[in-house]
Amino acid sequence: MVIEELYDALLTFGDGGALLALALIIWIDGTLFPTLPEVWLVLVFGIYPDSLTWGAAVVLVATAASLTGNFTLYSLVKVAKLPHWIERRMKQYTNFLLVKDEKLLLLNRLAPVVPYTGAFMAVCNWDLRKCLLYLSTSAVAKFSAIGLIAWASYDNLRQEIAPWVSIAVVLVLLAASVIASFIYRKRQQIGGEPARSQ
Repeated sequence: MVIEELYDALLTFGDGGALLALALIIWIDGTLFPTLPEVWLVLVFGIYPDSLTWGAAVVLVATAASLTGNFTLYSLVKVAKLPHWIERRMKQYTNFLLVKDEKLLLLNRLAPVVPYTGAFMAVCNWDLRKCLLYLSTSAVAKFSAIGLIAWASYDNLRQEIAPWVSIAVVLVLLAASVIASFIYRKRQQIGGEPARSQ
């Protein structure tokens, strides 16, 4: 897998390479295709699981990469312009949801109801300052929570099994968020337009 090869190659450059690998993986996730950045965050955190400085660096790098990925895709969509029929469908989709504006970025960290958020930011002409605020605060909160899960695992379990337990917990949380997203969308479909106009 390309992502694993990238990670392994950059690890040869030490701690900086590990942080760069994490940044690139999260950037790819926000710009091109899903890469399960939460799993990679656990692995990079595990290099120095007892270091608060390292944990903070991992969270800050992950947050910066998440913002960069979203705003890279935003810029690409603004410059390249999507076909009108795709833009129309994207706007219809967000109008269909209970939360329709920049606050979707907060919801999306918990339950991924909108893929490729940078593209939606561009197409829906969301306020960039609000987008920056919501993306950064939700990223710090989510990545910090994952770091705390990893820290608790490394602190209470043997070094050999701690990363696997952390990854398992993160995957369960990801699955729960996908299920929550599915339920949210289904409820919106059942509610339909009249439910929103009340």
